[in-house]
Amino acid sequence: LSEMYARRLGSPVLLAHVKRHARLFLLVTMVAGGVTGVGIWFTIGLLSPQATSTLLKVFVYGFATEWVFFLGEIVALLLYYYGFDRMDPADHLRMGWFYFLFAFLSLFMINGIIGFMLTPGEWTTSRNFWDAVLNPTFWPQLALRTAICLTIAGLFGFVTATRIPDENGSGLARERMVRMAAAWTILPLAACMASGWWYIHALPQPQYEMVMLRSARITGFLKYFQYFAA
Repeated sequence: LSEMYARRLGSPVLLAHVKRHARLFLLVTMVAGGVTGVGIWFTIGLLSPQATSTLLKVFVYGFATEWVFFLGEIVALLLYYYGFDRMDPADHLRMGWFYFLFAFLSLFMINGIIGFMLTPGEWTTSRNFWDAVLNPTFWPQLALRTAICLTIAGLFGFVTATRIPDENGSGLARERMVRMAAAWTILPLAACMASGWWYIHALPQPQYEMVMLRSARITGFLKYFQYFAA
């Protein structure tokens, strides 16, 4: 969307910024994300081998599907970055939308697995794969995680927008990108609040009490969040 905005304005400064942003994004998501992904498996395998084994048995095809989506992300992002000055603008934008599609589908699958860990729902009696994926907190958690991702995208936009050089000394390109990042941060934050309320109230009573009352880490976070959110 930033690239579409830059092309509509005909701003070479903003286009150059989007390309630099894409490079940093590639390093953070593909390189750092890949390394931490391996670290997560190593950690949970040591801390809770039985639970990890159960996840692999229940979601073997779910993980396989997610890995296909993740491969699509990698290919789309590499083509997007390295094809910035080589591809037709319309095709280049389509590649960006392909990346978004694969990234969201990856979130869709992983969301079901993460939700299952807290609220397995009817799977405990049916042992059905789709009962595990579409568990009681699947939809509210999907809405919450999507809203959080959009908010983080806006915050990430702020970080790289500070590096945009002045355009004829006016700083116009930087101001435009900061305004866009502000909208990306503030608007989804309202969706975070609504979907967070939905998610908390979708939890069964035992899980609700464990999360909201017994987890010192979460209650501490909620306490500080009300002061630092602004």
